[in-house]
Amino acid sequence: MKNEMKNEQAVSPVIATILMVAITVVLAGVLYVWANSLAADQPESGTRNSYTATDATASVSAADDDTLMRITWQHAEDDLNWAFVVMKLTVGDNTFDCSTGADEECSIAQDGGDDALWETGEFLTLSENGNDIASGTEEIGMYVTYRGTAVAGTSSVQVA
Repeated sequence: MKNEMKNEQAVSPVIATILMVAITVVLAGVLYVWANSLAADQPESGTRNSYTATDATASVSAADDDTLMRITWQHAEDDLNWAFVVMKLTVGDNTFDCSTGADEECSIAQDGGDDALWETGEFLTLSENGNDIASGTEEIGMYVTYRGTAVAGTSSVQVA
């Protein structure tokens, strides 16, 4: 009788151990799925879009409001939020910041429907904005990033 009681009492810790292992496995699985979904929801650091920049049809002069170039998408999968786009032009040792607002040396005009986005189907026109970036035939370097990663595209444009 004493052995039977010991066996009945011994069953309880075995069941408890099995339940603890099962709960731990289930909890680990739930945490894995949750962490994986959080990681998948994070935005990409860059984009696979690529652009082509060409000389605008207007000629450049000594004025400070010349139209410089036109940018179109060569390949576009994503609309890019302007808050995360950095666009710079270089001429010699001088660097000029571009923006869709009126506060930079280079102005970006867009033809899309949403001013907050560089949309996949739109083209951009870059113009001088109170600074004489190019007065004649000039090689203008381009630097474009999205979320800190370079966007593939034309690295320089000859404007005239």
